Order: sequence, then C-alpha cells, then structure tokens
Amino acid sequence: MLRTTLVTELANAPQQGRRYQYYDLIMVGFVVVLICSNLIGPAKVAQLSLPGIDTLFSFGAGNLFFPIGYIFGDILTEVYGYARARRVIWAGLFGVPGKLFCSLYALWRVRQSCRERQYY
Repeated sequence: MLRTTLVTELANAPQQGRRYQYYDLIMVGFVVVLICSNLIGPAKVAQLSLPGIDTLFSFGAGNLFFPIGYIFGDILTEVYGYARARRVIWAGLFGVPGKLFCSLYALWRVRQSCRERQYY
C-alpha cells in the first residue's frame, strides 16, 4: 500500500523544476538549420552524378538541410515531449521572419551608405 501511494505521488509530482541539459542547443540547432535551408536553398543548385547512371541530378541545396530539421524535430518530440517541441517549432517559425527583417535592414543600410557616398 505504501509503495503504491509513493509511486502515485511521484507520478503526479509537478516537473516544472526539471532542467534539461541539451534542450537549448537542440533548439538553436533547429532554428539555424531552418534558416540556413531557407537562405541556401533558393540560391545554390547542387548537382549529383551517381555511378553507373549517366544522368546528372540537379536540386536545390536547401534540400540537404531541410531533412536535418525533421531529425531535430523528432528528437525534440521523443525526448522532450510535444509541448517543448511546439515551442521550438514556433521559435523557428518566428526566426525566419526575423531573418527576413535583418536582411532587409542590411540591404537598406548598404543602399543608404552608397547614396551618401554617391556610388551609383
């Protein structure tokens, strides 16, 4: 009876104070892979030639990075649970527009400095 009560108390104990050691690194890795697949994908074309086949396969280089994001998502879901995996996915989705605004700001600043120096 005492053992059953102890197991029930441990199962129902709040785990809010639980500390994950690699959660932050996996989150950063997921966001970086997602942003890199969007930056590299449209710009670079990868060509692959398989031995024995004379055909040259062409595809976007982002296709090499994007499956790595699925691996990160699978690790997050299996190890840290759905709630934490959703937070990481939302962080990645908010990171992509952040990358867009940073890129637009950098282009605007370069254009402003060129206008000030009258390069074009």
